[in-house]
Amino acid sequence: MSPTNPTHAQKKAAELLRSANVTRVPVPVEELAQRIGATIHLEPFTGELYGMVHRNQDGTAVIGVNSLDAPTRRRFTIAHEIGHLVLHADEALHIDERSPIGLRNEKSSWGNDPREIQANQFAAALLMPLEQLLRDVAMVKGNDIEQAVDFLARKYEVSPQAMSFRLGSLNILR
Repeated sequence: MSPTNPTHAQKKAAELLRSANVTRVPVPVEELAQRIGATIHLEPFTGELYGMVHRNQDGTAVIGVNSLDAPTRRRFTIAHEIGHLVLHADEALHIDERSPIGLRNEKSSWGNDPREIQANQFAAALLMPLEQLLRDVAMVKGNDIEQAVDFLARKYEVSPQAMSFRLGSLNILR
C-alpha cells in the first residue's frame, strides 16, 4: 500500500477529517464521533473486550470503550468503531475483542477479516492523517528511527506500535 494509492477506508477517513475541518493533530476523535451521531461510553469491561458499537434505528450510535485500556488504545478503539459506522452501514452491532470469542471468529482474530482490516485502516488514517504525517516525518531529524517513532506517537497521541505500523504500511521512515 503506497501513499499515492489510498484504500477506500483511508479515503473515507480523509473525507471525514475534511468535512470536520480537522487540520491539526492530535485528531479530536471524540468530537468526530459526536459529529457522526455517536455517543461514547467508557466502561471498565471485563474479559478481553476492547470496544463495541451499536447503531440505533434513528441513525445515532453508541460506542462503548474499555476504560481500563491505555488512553492511546481508547483513541484507536474509538477511531476503529467510527470506521465500522462509516464503512459498514449494514452492521447494527459490532463487538471487538482480543480473542476469537463472542461475535468474532478465528479469521478476524488473525487480522484476515476484511471488515476489521478496513476499520483498522480507517482508524490509522483518521488518527495519523497522511499529509500531516508526511510533513512531520520530513521535520524529524537524525537517524534514530525508534526515537522518531516515539516522538510522532506522542504528538499524534497513538501508541508507538500504531505509529510504527502506519509508517511501515506507507513505506516511509525506514
